[in-house]
Amino acid sequence: MQEQERSVNPHPTSEQEQNPSVESESAEEKQKLQEPEVDDKALFKGNEKEHQQIETVKEQKAQQETKAVKQEDEKKQEVTKSPSSKPANDKQKTNTVTSKTEKQQQPAPQKRTVTIAIRVDTLLKHWNKLDPSLQSEKYVPKNGIILKPTKYELLSEKDTVWDVLQRATKEHKIQMEYQGANENIYNSVYVEGINHLYEFSAGELSGWMYKVNGVYPNYGCSQYVLKDGDIIEWNYTVDLGRDLGHDWDGNE
Repeated sequence: MQEQERSVNPHPTSEQEQNPSVESESAEEKQKLQEPEVDDKALFKGNEKEHQQIETVKEQKAQQETKAVKQEDEKKQEVTKSPSSKPANDKQKTNTVTSKTEKQQQPAPQKRTVTIAIRVDTLLKHWNKLDPSLQSEKYVPKNGIILKPTKYELLSEKDTVWDVLQRATKEHKIQMEYQGANENIYNSVYVEGINHLYEFSAGELSGWMYKVNGVYPNYGCSQYVLKDGDIIEWNYTVDLGRDLGHDWDGNE
């Protein structure tokens, strides 16, 4: 019986010996079942970190894109502004060039000039009529010319014989005395004396007269408006212009 029991006991022993392997297998399976849980947590942590990195990269990229878009908009605004100013400059340059071209094309306005002379030839022929105190070359030159024909530019469209006479006598330091337009009945300037030769210096009919282009006008010198090329000549008369070839009608 004991042998049988012994013979029987080894079998249970073998089962008992086999049980540890089963237990070990169960432990391994449990370990395997537990390991995936650990791996999932690690993986989750890893994914979460990676996700954070990705989000950070995305944010940086978004910031860069936003900055780039902003810079591009600023460039567009500058480009938009610059064309508006540039054409203005171009227009200004064009206007400047055009004005210069127009100035080059337009001929310079020609000067308008007249000629004036002052003479006392008639006194040389009627010397005895002249006041003795004036019988001198200082007042009556030998050639009868106080001012030789001299050109003057007309400074305006309204320049008169009187304006040019004033300029000529002042420039050449020739004495002159006159009566203002508001001081006589002629409503014009009346020249009383030139180079100390006055009205009545050579008799009751003596005095100064002027002619333009060979004609003696019947109105005052401040009323005669000049034109380009006019020739003015002031002459002393001893006979109301008859000695000069002109009959004065008294309306001067």
